[in-house]
Amino acid sequence: MSRAAADFQGPGRTIRLLFCPTPGKTYALNQGLEHIQTPYFLTVDGDTQLKSTAVAALMDKMVSGKAACVAGNLLVAQTNTWVQKMQLYDYLLAIAAVKRYQGSYGATLVAQGALSAYETQAVRAVGGWTQGVGEDIVLTYRLLASGRKSLYQPLAVGYTQVPATLKALCSQRSRWAQGLFEGLRAVKPWQQPSLYGGYFQALSLSVVYLDLAYVFGFLAGVALALAGLPYFVGWLTLLLLPGVLVTLAGTYRFQKHIPMVSFHNSWTGFFGFLLLFQPIQSICSLWGYARALTGRAPAWKQ
Repeated sequence: MSRAAADFQGPGRTIRLLFCPTPGKTYALNQGLEHIQTPYFLTVDGDTQLKSTAVAALMDKMVSGKAACVAGNLLVAQTNTWVQKMQLYDYLLAIAAVKRYQGSYGATLVAQGALSAYETQAVRAVGGWTQGVGEDIVLTYRLLASGRKSLYQPLAVGYTQVPATLKALCSQRSRWAQGLFEGLRAVKPWQQPSLYGGYFQALSLSVVYLDLAYVFGFLAGVALALAGLPYFVGWLTLLLLPGVLVTLAGTYRFQKHIPMVSFHNSWTGFFGFLLLFQPIQSICSLWGYARALTGRAPAWKQ
């Protein structure tokens, strides 16, 4: 870090390295916030690589949209394992679609810490980050509750490292599920001044029901159907597939036409995403919900 600061420092570019004596990402972020002297700032994870135009794209959206925060377009950096190949399409299609939809109403629910821009005064006004696994979720909810907008910029492309093993993926999604409850505890949906912010936050609660229904309804129904008992799932269920594929194709086409977006398609990853990813994510999320409701400590990265 010291060598990098010396190499990249120059006229108009000052690099300061700060040491936070208290372990924890939240403490480090809040210490950094104390030293910021500019109207805006970015948070970027150590394993996130930015496209050269990402910062300019974020700031264009921030200033033109008069937002408190703007989330970037995160994609998968490496696809060495089948678990990472599945996540390629999760980030490329599912996560991007949700953020783009919410952002079009000025209410992106998560400006992820891995790549986002913030207005300094707005973050200070809500007290910065709070300790927990979903510090970026809680911060975004509080910024929305202050009456400000949270946007999404698909042109601000960054590539991040994602879990390479099934165990690491489950640990991550369990933490994300716990973070959802942290956000709901910090700010209730009816406390949001924006109709869209309150609606999207309330809608996020339905994800808990959907995960429960998926695991104990759909997956159980598939098992029964294979045993010759089509009580919950039958041949008509396959009619859902065209709608799913059309939705994914629309998001894929949008992402593919962004000049800064580059990735290598993988049939293994795509079919794994279609057939396996949702069962894995729902089961791991249920574990996270249970930990949140019982007050268990988060399962941190291995």
